[in-house]
Amino acid sequence: MKTEPTIKTSYSGMMDAHDFVMWYTYFTRRLKQGWRPDELSFLMGRPDHVYLDFEKIFQVPQFLLHEALLLDRIYACAQPIEMEFHRDDSFDGSEKRLVRLMIEEDEVKWSYKIVIPWKFSTKKDLTKKTTTKPPLLQFEEWKAEKDLQLESDAMLHVRQRIDHLLDSGFFAQGAAPWQLFRKVEYTGQVHLQIFPRHLKNVLYSLIQQNKLVVRNVDRGYSFYLVDSEEERCII
Repeated sequence: MKTEPTIKTSYSGMMDAHDFVMWYTYFTRRLKQGWRPDELSFLMGRPDHVYLDFEKIFQVPQFLLHEALLLDRIYACAQPIEMEFHRDDSFDGSEKRLVRLMIEEDEVKWSYKIVIPWKFSTKKDLTKKTTTKPPLLQFEEWKAEKDLQLESDAMLHVRQRIDHLLDSGFFAQGAAPWQLFRKVEYTGQVHLQIFPRHLKNVLYSLIQQNKLVVRNVDRGYSFYLVDSEEERCII
C-alpha cells in the first residue's frame, strides 16, 4: 500500500519572552478553534498569508504591535496563557532569542514542535495546593474530513443569516469579517459547526452577485452594500 510522504518544514525567528508568550497564546487558540491560518487571516480582514507569516515567526514583534488587539477581539479574550520561566544567570526575558517551529505534515495531520531557548518552571499555589504545569511544546492538528452534507448545511445556515443582515441594513456602514462571523457562528445544533471558510464563501458569492463590495478600511477589508454608483460602474 502506497503512503504519502511526510513533509518536514522548519521556521525560526527572534523574539523576547513576552513576545513568545503572546505568539504561543495565539497559536494554541487557533488550534483549539480548529481554524486554519488563512481562515484567521480572513477574520482579520487581511490577505491569506498575513497570519501564516506570523505563525511562521516572521516579524513577530511588529505583528503583535499592530494586530494583537484585533486578535483579542476575534477570540473575545485578552488574557495570555500563564507560563513561568526558570530564572537564572542566563535568563533575560527582554533579550531577543531564537525560537524555532518545526512542522511535519502527512496525509492526515500536522505535527508541531516548538523549540525555545528558555526553560519553564512550575508555579505552586500554596493556598489552593495546586501546581501550574509548564505549557506543552508539541501539538497535533488533524486535517478535517470533508462531509458534503455538513458543508452544505453550514453554507445554508450562513447564507440565511447574511440574507437577514442584508434585509436589516446591517451592511450600510460596513462590517468587518470578524464582526460578521460573530453574527453567523452560532447554530444551536451540536453537530453543525460554522468555520470562517463558510462565511468567506458566502460573502464572495454575494460579491459575484453584485450585492456586496469589499473596501479597505483601517488596513483591513470590510464588506459593504453595493451603492447605486457602484452598480452603474458594474453595469
